[in-house]
Amino acid sequence: TRHLAVPGEGPANARIMFIGEGPGRQEDLEGRPFVGRAGKFLDECLQSIDVKREQVFITNIVKCRPTDASGNWVRDRKPFTDETAACAPYLDKQIDLINPEVICTLGDTARSEIFKRFKIEDDTIGHVHGRLFLTESMRIVPLYHPAAALYDNSLRQIILIDFQNLRRVLSQSKLTNF
Repeated sequence: TRHLAVPGEGPANARIMFIGEGPGRQEDLEGRPFVGRAGKFLDECLQSIDVKREQVFITNIVKCRPTDASGNWVRDRKPFTDETAACAPYLDKQIDLINPEVICTLGDTARSEIFKRFKIEDDTIGHVHGRLFLTESMRIVPLYHPAAALYDNSLRQIILIDFQNLRRVLSQSKLTNF
């Protein structure tokens, strides 16, 4: 029932991968991730740390906009377990092929899925946002979803601060060519 799948976009050798929850209405229409209002704020956050959107890979846990049981679009909702399971092999392959040095999860759904994949102890986005988590093979930085600032303006400054923390993570790694 989707208009377009939204697999993700960015360079195949991106050193940073942003992973959100799933496509919204505008993304479904354009086939590109984070092109709506939340995407505009994500672009602003990237600019605040001197990173260009073209330098990062942006994708979602699920690749099609979730619908209701009858196939109708609903106001954005969390993907169901079967939807995340259906897209999991695709996301796993993206992570393997791109092999980013840092994964930034955008929102609690993405954080939860990535924490499971990398066997990180579960916690809420409210407790872990902006922090660095190290695994054997990956650096992971969970962030609030940019759309959160659209619904709760008090989160805007927190998100911008978290991106400054991300800047420090990037400067402490071999990601210095930004």
